[in-house]
Amino acid sequence: MVKLFLSNILVLTLLAFPRILAAQSAPEGAENIIEVDVPAPSLAGNLLGTPSVQSVAIYLPPSYSNQPDHRFPVMYLLHGIFDDYGVWVENFEVPVILDRMISNGELPEMIVVMPNGGNKYGGGYYRNSSVSGNWADYVADDLVKYVDENWRTLSHPESRAIVGHSMGGYGALNLAMTRPGVFSVIWALSPCCLTPKQDLSFGNDAWRRASEIENPGDIDNLLDERDFYPIAILGIVTAFSPDPNAEPVFGGFPFEIIQGEIVLNGESFDAYVDEFPVRHVRDAREALRDLRGLGMGVGLGDQFLHIPTGTLEFSQRLGAERIPHQLDVYAGDHRQLIASRLEQIVFPWVVERLVFSE
Repeated sequence: MVKLFLSNILVLTLLAFPRILAAQSAPEGAENIIEVDVPAPSLAGNLLGTPSVQSVAIYLPPSYSNQPDHRFPVMYLLHGIFDDYGVWVENFEVPVILDRMISNGELPEMIVVMPNGGNKYGGGYYRNSSVSGNWADYVADDLVKYVDENWRTLSHPESRAIVGHSMGGYGALNLAMTRPGVFSVIWALSPCCLTPKQDLSFGNDAWRRASEIENPGDIDNLLDERDFYPIAILGIVTAFSPDPNAEPVFGGFPFEIIQGEIVLNGESFDAYVDEFPVRHVRDAREALRDLRGLGMGVGLGDQFLHIPTGTLEFSQRLGAERIPHQLDVYAGDHRQLIASRLEQIVFPWVVERLVFSE
């Protein structure tokens, strides 16, 4: 059972609901950022009211406008739960880092695409769901097609990378495993939800509170109070165990509440756990071996306790299947060192593995 102390809950709340300003302002280094609305037919008909047109920020390299015949590789950045693409622009200073590294000759020029992946529960985890929408298809099909048709990209997998943080780290790995042949270089920063352990386990009392929701008003109260864990759990069940008939949550819980205690249902619990990546490394072995690069990074002081546990277990599974990968383990938490890891580790590693020519 996971014990969550008040101080940790306050820290997690601050982490989960950062103040994102980038979508409304133009921070230093954002001159090369454009914002576009992208059709997202893969999200049409979702039950959470997520629009089927999505905002996307795109970084165009310095020479894009004066080299009209030149094509560029593309890196996609997937943000975490309760964030939007502003976290890359403002908090992690990606445009500033890219401009500096390109200017210093440390990085070749490329296009960087930063989609939004959020919904009313914080995000759809970049996976397909009959409730929250087909987010994996949106990224791999709708978004990639739109970018390749509207910008001068090198439109083959060898020139296409995807990097994600937290929920986005999960999303990058999920796309690598379930949508092979779209991206060839993958890096997951502090990836969440690789295994349902620690604070993601049913020892977290938020599971009981989420399962006791009876009407839409209960959900509105959680959203108004910004009660992080129960809201995140609603996002998990609608993405990992969706049930269009289970109103008002539209997700299935693999347990019952008996005399105030969680009692697991063996069959539904196994089906739920089977949705997590650690159980599918062997199934995805060939797709992962075909990548030009697979990397993960995690801070051992991550406030979300399941993230170091899940990342290390996932790496062990990769090793057991002899799948080449890079593991960056460092002394850090969930967010504070992300910008420096991007500059020092991730971006150089990614570009070494991308193809920069036709």
